[in-house]
Amino acid sequence: MSGQALLIGSGALVGLGAFLLLRAVLVVEQPRLADALARLEGRGVPVAVGPIPEAGDRWARATGRAGAWAAARLPAAGLRAPSSALVLIGWTPEGYAARKVGLAAFGVVFVPLLTAVLGLTGVRLPVVVPVAGSLALAGVLFLVVDLVVRDQAAEARGQMRRALCSYLDLVSLRRDASEGPTIALERAAALGEGWVFRRLTDALVAARLAGDPPWDGLRRLAADTGVGELADVADIAAVAAVEGASIAPTLRARAQSLRVQLLAEEEAAANTASEKLTAPVALLSIAFLLLFLYPALARLMAT
Repeated sequence: MSGQALLIGSGALVGLGAFLLLRAVLVVEQPRLADALARLEGRGVPVAVGPIPEAGDRWARATGRAGAWAAARLPAAGLRAPSSALVLIGWTPEGYAARKVGLAAFGVVFVPLLTAVLGLTGVRLPVVVPVAGSLALAGVLFLVVDLVVRDQAAEARGQMRRALCSYLDLVSLRRDASEGPTIALERAAALGEGWVFRRLTDALVAARLAGDPPWDGLRRLAADTGVGELADVADIAAVAAVEGASIAPTLRARAQSLRVQLLAEEEAAANTASEKLTAPVALLSIAFLLLFLYPALARLMAT
């Protein structure tokens, strides 16, 4: 009995440690409920919504030189960090490398530790089991970071496209007020809230400080984030600055087409999610049917 209690307690501690480590590495921090409600009520409480800035990558700060060392060694091993996705979600290459190496190291240590716990309870496993298991788990966790980066980057790009629709409407309203393309782009970005508008403002300010037109800043932001619609806005603004054309109708039409595109993508994603539920629901229905028919079948088999 004491051996079973020790096994259960040790397994619970190991599982809790694994959960906390994976949550700290992979889960994106969400705003507190009180701050979010205060923001909705208009009390102006700052809430960290969306990707954090690169300077806020806590894993890069925590690992320090070790993260820089790992980031320098990954390209030599044939692994390149997805720079555009990292910029979009607020991770640094050092933090990305630290997460991959840290999770791989955890996978190497976890299975032998679990095997040692089982050994204390009298369960003996062949040597090949912890060795193969640790290598397999390390490889899986090493690749999990790439999946997380891909999913978070896709979500961030979706947020940028949705915010871009509002930005296009704001720029078109500014143009209707007879403001120039440069002023319209900058003031429209300053009107919005959230991390997307902060990125737009930073890109436009950086272009102005560098002596470049604002559409060049939007093109650089489009290249950094992989959101091609930003480059379309830059092209429209550049045409208006050169030819003096009225771009307000074009911007509104582009915003409407982008909304239609986003709606179609969301409908496709919803249909895919619904199709994934078909098999579990069918299996559950079959299991319920068998459970319902079992007494009658048992009586028939007994006679």
